[in-house]
Formats: sequence, structure tokens, C-alpha cells
Amino acid sequence: ESEDSHREPEIKVPFSALLPEDYVSDPHQRLSLYRRLSGATSDPQVDEIEVELQDRFGKLPETARNLLWLIRVKRMLKVLKVDSLTVGPERVVLAPGPDSALDPVRAIAFVSGHPEKYSLTPDSKFIAKVKILSLQDLYHSVSTLLRELSFRD
Repeated sequence: ESEDSHREPEIKVPFSALLPEDYVSDPHQRLSLYRRLSGATSDPQVDEIEVELQDRFGKLPETARNLLWLIRVKRMLKVLKVDSLTVGPERVVLAPGPDSALDPVRAIAFVSGHPEKYSLTPDSKFIAKVKILSLQDLYHSVSTLLRELSFRD
């Protein structure tokens, strides 16, 4: 239950992520789909909704695909208790929460091993120099990064 009580991660990205009106025209349907997506607790659940969207409304427009990737990213951050993620030009900034699953020792080792690519700020934000071209790209970059930085089981 603790996972759900963790606050929603804040994500700032320079991409539109939404279900456009010309894709799902009924506002009630749109709202219901947003609710289901924000309540999804696993990637397979998001995948199921994706399949359903394609079946009901046809090929997903880019903004809708973005939304699905954004939901996957948010879920991953929530599980690892990362408070925020910001995508800027050429960089991604992660702010771990107070009880995050990111291991500060690993983060420091990681940064010192690749100082040209990664840095830590004094308030323990982790900065990766990467150019993110899409939300799908963000998902893959961030999941790789978080695997490197998380406590090992």
C-alpha cells in the first residue's frame, strides 16, 4: 500500500502528451481513459489500454503515444520514489525523494566514473546529459539510468 501513498512524481517534458479530441471525441470517454491510465499500476496494464485504444479508435496519434510513454515513466518514478524528472535541452534532471530507491553511493560512483555525462547537485539532484528526442526515448534512457542507480536486490 505504501507505493500508492507516495506522492505523484512531477514530470516536466517538452512534448505534448494527451488524447486529442479528434481521436477520442466523447469527453466522458476521454476522461474515463485518463482516469484508467493514471490508475494503471503496471506496464502490462498500460499496454492493455494501448491495445484497446487502437481497437476502438484506430492508430494512435503521436500525442496519445506520448501520453502512454509518460504514464510508464511516471509509474517507474513512483515505484522508485523519485519526486521529479525534468527534461531540458540536452539534459534530464532527476530529484529523488527522501526515501527513494536510488543509492547515493552508486550515484556518486556513477558520476565520478562518467563526469562528462553525469553530475550531482548539492541538493542531490542527478543530472544526465542526454538529448531526449521523444517520450519513448525518455522511457528507455531513464529506465536504463534508474537500473544503474537503484539499490541492488
